[in-house]
Amino acid sequence: MYWVNKMKENTFLILGGDERSLYLGEYLEKKKYSVCYYAFNDTNCFSMLSDALSEAEYIILPLPFTKDRLTLNAPLFEEKVEIKDILTLVNSKHTIFGGQLPESFKEALYEKGVAFHDYFLLEELAIYNAIPTAEGVVEILIKNLPITIHSMKCAVLGYGKVGKVLASTLKNLGADVTVFARKERDLADASIKFYKISTFNELAKKEFTFDALINTVPEKVLSHDEMKNLNQECLFIEIASSPFGIDFQAAKEYAFDVIKANSLPGRVAPKTAGEIIGRSILPIIEKRGGNK
Repeated sequence: MYWVNKMKENTFLILGGDERSLYLGEYLEKKKYSVCYYAFNDTNCFSMLSDALSEAEYIILPLPFTKDRLTLNAPLFEEKVEIKDILTLVNSKHTIFGGQLPESFKEALYEKGVAFHDYFLLEELAIYNAIPTAEGVVEILIKNLPITIHSMKCAVLGYGKVGKVLASTLKNLGADVTVFARKERDLADASIKFYKISTFNELAKKEFTFDALINTVPEKVLSHDEMKNLNQECLFIEIASSPFGIDFQAAKEYAFDVIKANSLPGRVAPKTAGEIIGRSILPIIEKRGGNK
């Protein structure tokens, strides 16, 4: 799967990550791009970061790029890769793609004149990822609740790209779905699709009974005031990214079961998730004249 090509132009370096990153490399190879690897436990990968970076024009960092803001997210590598070492070695000839890049990292790249793109922010990636995310939620519900999804009372907080696909998936499986949203247009859209609808304000004012509540909003929408109106048996599933929508401390105080399930595409469908990243970043490269 791993191979090295000395050509620097149009060569990709897959730098760390989980199975998604490996499948991304396969996808790029099938598209006839040269691909090399670093920060994986494989003898055919580069043994030194400096050598790996010297071979590649495009550097693909994982999603998320880092979990501690100090080291690269590289769960398939026994050694640690320091972010400061990456910054020392990259230069203006590189183009970097990464997921959830910290502001400090982006500022450092900007100062060095290194082009970069945070592919986590691409709208097409969010749309593609909505399907494996919804399927991942279904898997969690099946594994963690002793009832069928058919007739299950589900609350979906947020009606963006993921919320829409999730609500549709659950409804198609026979669930009783209530969509919570702020915008009138979202509530109207949910209503004409025959979901029950409610606002976040109502969640804090009256009692609700659900078997499961799935949050898709990456900002606090479920805290003490809302939780006091929910039945104790409700399972909370958090699929949003940081800073998250569920107040985990409040949930602990009320003794709610919470499953933190962000990055579901990479967990339930790593091959699809890797190909999604590839389909999202290649148009950017092709616009720059980097197509084969």
